[in-house]
Amino acid sequence: MNIFKKASLLVAMTTAITTMSFAALASNQGAIDAFEAKTKPIAQDAKVLSDKQLVLMQEFNQLVASGNTAAVFQSGKVAELQALGEQTLVQAKLFVKEYEQFLAQLPETSTCYTPENVTEYNQLINEVATKNQSLSELSSTVAPGDEMAATMAVLNLQMHAGQVSGLVQMFQLVKMCYISDAMGYTKEDVERMQALENE
Repeated sequence: MNIFKKASLLVAMTTAITTMSFAALASNQGAIDAFEAKTKPIAQDAKVLSDKQLVLMQEFNQLVASGNTAAVFQSGKVAELQALGEQTLVQAKLFVKEYEQFLAQLPETSTCYTPENVTEYNQLINEVATKNQSLSELSSTVAPGDEMAATMAVLNLQMHAGQVSGLVQMFQLVKMCYISDAMGYTKEDVERMQALENE
């Protein structure tokens, strides 16, 4: 993008901000503040669960490093991982419920108005829920002493743990729109900027 395009974009953005209704901006801020207040405890609980899962995955890795991968499936730790996954799914569903209420309070021009995210998040929640339920069957696929099967099963556990962590990350991703919204940008402004950047 050349310097003139950037300059004209800046002028356009400044004009958009000065002519924007500050009442609309204030009402968006009210919705953002309410959403933050309602989702803060959800995000905190999810972070605690995520930290516990991280500790568990480190324990799995230590067993693998010691050459005793099959012990992961005799330790009862897979059931622990499954329980943490279940609890994280509960938090994710609570978050999406609050997110839907937040979206309902925003004008469609707001950069935070992204109802398509709800569909994406619900899909992710369903995928993680299905995989989480199948964890209990994973242990039965590992025969005692079969290190190869155990290693493949641990890889599955690690991928699943990554997806569960992804649920917690979505809480933060939602908030990325706050800055552009506070600056008075509309969805159209942001789409225009992205199109110029891609030229």
